[in-house]
Amino acid sequence: MTPRWTPDQVMEVAPDASSRAAGRRLAVPGPWSGTGTQGALLWGECHGSGSTPYQVTVDVAARRWKCSCPSRKFPCKHVLGLLLLWADARLDESGTLTDFAERFARSGAARRKSDDGSPADAVPEDPAAAQARRRGAEQRAARREERVSEGMAELERWLQDQVSSGLAAASRDPEQWAEQVAARMVDAQAPAVASALRRLPRVVRSGDGWNERLLEELARLHLLARAWARAAELDEDLAAVVRRRVGFTVTTEELLRVPPVRDRWTVVGLRDTEEDRLSTRTLWLRGRSTGRWASVHYYSRGGEGFATPLRRGEEVDADLHFHPGRPPLRAALGTVHAEHGRPADCTWPGGTLARARAQWRETLARDPWSDGWPVVVRGTVDLVGGCFVLTDDDGDAVALLGRWPGLVELLGLTAARSLPVVGEIGPDGLTPTAFLEDGTVVVL
Repeated sequence: MTPRWTPDQVMEVAPDASSRAAGRRLAVPGPWSGTGTQGALLWGECHGSGSTPYQVTVDVAARRWKCSCPSRKFPCKHVLGLLLLWADARLDESGTLTDFAERFARSGAARRKSDDGSPADAVPEDPAAAQARRRGAEQRAARREERVSEGMAELERWLQDQVSSGLAAASRDPEQWAEQVAARMVDAQAPAVASALRRLPRVVRSGDGWNERLLEELARLHLLARAWARAAELDEDLAAVVRRRVGFTVTTEELLRVPPVRDRWTVVGLRDTEEDRLSTRTLWLRGRSTGRWASVHYYSRGGEGFATPLRRGEEVDADLHFHPGRPPLRAALGTVHAEHGRPADCTWPGGTLARARAQWRETLARDPWSDGWPVVVRGTVDLVGGCFVLTDDDGDAVALLGRWPGLVELLGLTAARSLPVVGEIGPDGLTPTAFLEDGTVVVL
């Protein structure tokens, strides 16, 4: 039987404060109809301002949810309202399973595969068929390599044209300026490069100095194109980094063959992004015994939410399988041995900004396309001239980046005290995600 959550646990999965408030307002029977629960599955219809109620389903065991509303927050206020009703034991346990809840449950069952990626009850494959399948996979992989090489060569020519003709065209039409070459990268099966190109309009619209920042981004793309062309000369780790930056992924089967790193991992940060209707949740983790950092990524389309057992600020005893390449950071969650809830006695020593910047330089030497690296810096948060600043105990300072509400929260909670601040350091400053107080991790 799935343990019932408390209202506090429900609030912990909310994406922000406004969602928490909206979810509480919906935690009353009035707007709901056809609610029910069956094991870990919850469902119900929530009536809003439109004529058609929103269909809401939740799998609390897998931490999956789906709502037919157009919200881009996961979970949305309707999911939170349904979870709060369940937490208060106000859902009908004898309710009739609806069609949309049954479809949601089936989609979840289809995701649960055996470790080799095939259905757990699959019939062993015929050896001849298996050989043909492998041969076909090798041919497809070879064709993709050719397409990527052609696409990256075309990208390099386009970059040379931009530098030769100047960047004025980018300012005249930022949205369409690089769209054609981005679409070409999609055709060339280099999706990560296409995404990088489609982020360039934000740089053009970023205010004074945009041309210098744009040139830096183009230089990074040029370096990637040259690295791909000379991939055979690179060491194994750097070649793996290049492939990842181009858009090659590692299958679950391959990743689970990597020896796991078991530790008690604390979730010290969370960031949600959305691009091309794909939502990505990035979780930053730190190991208690190993002191290692990790980033774990989850994806969602169509408002289903993120199927992750990890919650910010909590500690879990689990295996992580790290992706190939250096520095080792991105990982996939393997076996979860035990959940520990809130960690106690976190005594991570906060370092200096000089050490943090040295770590950032080491990261760039291994992965020149990295945007940041997690660090812990002990210092004081202040508001100076309208800018948030972290000053370490040596008197060195760095600009704090991120959303204004989160920075205001950090300033208010730390109250001008010198505390270890957890964040991601990059070329423009440090983006804080948490801080430590009396051995407790406080996630922003």
